[in-house]
Amino acid sequence: MTYYNVTMKLNEKVPMRDGVNLSADVYIPQATGTFPTVLMRTPYDNNVDRLIDKAISLVNQGYVCVLQDVRGRHDSDGDYYPFINEAEDGYDTQEWIGNQAWSNGKIGMSGSSYGGWVQWQSALKGSKYLTCIAPQVMCGDLYSGLVYPGGA
Repeated sequence: MTYYNVTMKLNEKVPMRDGVNLSADVYIPQATGTFPTVLMRTPYDNNVDRLIDKAISLVNQGYVCVLQDVRGRHDSDGDYYPFINEAEDGYDTQEWIGNQAWSNGKIGMSGSSYGGWVQWQSALKGSKYLTCIAPQVMCGDLYSGLVYPGGA
C-alpha cells in the first residue's frame, strides 16, 4: 500500500448559489494525479482533532478529504438555521469538489448525527459526483425519528 504525505488547504472558501461562502479544510495527497474525495460537513467544528486525524488517515490511503463547516457555523459565512440549507449547500459543495483539479469526480460522504443528516439531504439533489453516502446515528425522518420519536 502506498502512503501519502498531506497537503492542507485550510479555510478554502466554497461559494454557494446565494453568494455565501462556506469554509472547507481540504487535505490532499502530495502526489500527482486525481483522487476520490471523502466529504464531511459538520456544525460541530471542522477543526477538531478527531476529524483532522480522520482526514489525515484518509489521505494516507489515497483520498482527498474535505472537512466543511456548515452555513453559519465556525469559519463559514451565513446564518445557521438547522436542517434548512443542507440539501443545496451539500450539492453546491459536491459540484465545487467535482470541478477541482485534484478530484477524480467521485465523492463519498461520511459523518454521524447532524453529519448524517447532511448526507441524506444533499443526496436528494442528485450531484453526478456523489457516488456513496455513509450516514451514521441519524434517522431518515426528522419528524418521527428525532423531533417526536414514537409520538412523544
